[in-house]
Amino acid sequence: MKPLYFSHTLVTLTLTVLFSSAAAENISDKKQETLLPDSALIRQTLTQLPGMRASRFQQDIADAQDQKLQSGGHEWQLRLSQTERKETGNVRTRDQEISLERPVRWFGKTEHDLRLGEKGREVAKIAYADSWHESARTLLNDWFDSLRTQAAVQQFGQQLQLSRQLRDIAAKRVKAGEAAKLDLQLAETEVSKLEAQLQTAEMQHARQLELLQYHYPALTLPVLHTLPVPSPATAEHRIEAIMEDNHELELATLEADYAKLQLSRTAKDEMPDPVIGIRAARERNGQDTLVGFSIAIPLGGQSRRADTGQAAGKAGMAQAKLDVVRQKVWREALKVTQQRNQMYTIWKALDQAKRQSEQQSQLMMKAYQLGEISLSDSLQIRKTATETAFSAQQAQLDALFAEARFELDAHRLWPFDAHH
Repeated sequence: MKPLYFSHTLVTLTLTVLFSSAAAENISDKKQETLLPDSALIRQTLTQLPGMRASRFQQDIADAQDQKLQSGGHEWQLRLSQTERKETGNVRTRDQEISLERPVRWFGKTEHDLRLGEKGREVAKIAYADSWHESARTLLNDWFDSLRTQAAVQQFGQQLQLSRQLRDIAAKRVKAGEAAKLDLQLAETEVSKLEAQLQTAEMQHARQLELLQYHYPALTLPVLHTLPVPSPATAEHRIEAIMEDNHELELATLEADYAKLQLSRTAKDEMPDPVIGIRAARERNGQDTLVGFSIAIPLGGQSRRADTGQAAGKAGMAQAKLDVVRQKVWREALKVTQQRNQMYTIWKALDQAKRQSEQQSQLMMKAYQLGEISLSDSLQIRKTATETAFSAQQAQLDALFAEARFELDAHRLWPFDAHH
């Protein structure tokens, strides 16, 4: 048998979905325009998500709490009283008194409350940014899941078309008496199998699109064309790029600081706030008029010391949580960084194997057409080529997802904007 050499690309994926970036260390502009949705549309979508709206209310709560801390929790109290006096000789007189009282913060409690209010607003703002990032992660996962299912549909469609061509070749050879009817039956079986696989892939893709449309109704559904070529990792793609600006770690740090401020503030409350007041009175039917000033100091007890102990426990828990989050963020950053490198390497190897397998499959199809090999051998090579092409295609999407995930965690893709 003479060797046959020719090139033909079996699998070409086509898509019109969108992806963005600006420099060599980021995802390229071309990728962002061909793989992921438009950034402005993404921002609009994220802002409208239920979780983001809930986080926005947390900011409103923090603003209200800040206003309360500025004004203080104490209120003015108006006291009115009237008494009747009975003197010797059956003389009756009336006394009236009015007083206005209010506890006042002392020992630096006002300044401490202002710091608490400001810190609370910072916590709410970073909590909103962290929710933004988590929502963007979920959206990115859902989007790439839809791309994977759509790519599978196109992949099986391509393979079905080639299998039908092989079946037609078998039918011609059987009709010409050059092959047994078993060859045609084998070819038809292969076509039926691929038709079933295509139908399964279409059902999975339909479910994924339904999920995508339900959660993100504003997004245009992805339409797959040509997949961008993944980029290798550079010196910019390191753990520090994620650790340097991480909302989850920043939030845990602020919460620990806030808990420490609360502890300090609660400890100050062991010294109760005095209640000051002014009073005016008329006695003996107005014969006597009195104006005075009053001060009352509550006597603190075990309850206040228990409050301080409770605040100390919360501060300790917040610090321990910070240590846990720091370790968690570092592990996730390491995982994302490693996956970016590994997925690219895996895709390169599978892409090379795919090209070789495709060439072998085309050669075997031509060889069968010429009667140089059996159909079963051709189908086995065809099956290997199909599986390799599918694995390479999914590895390419995995590599592109790893790129996008790294850029997202490094806040270079869909970064949080405080105005949204």
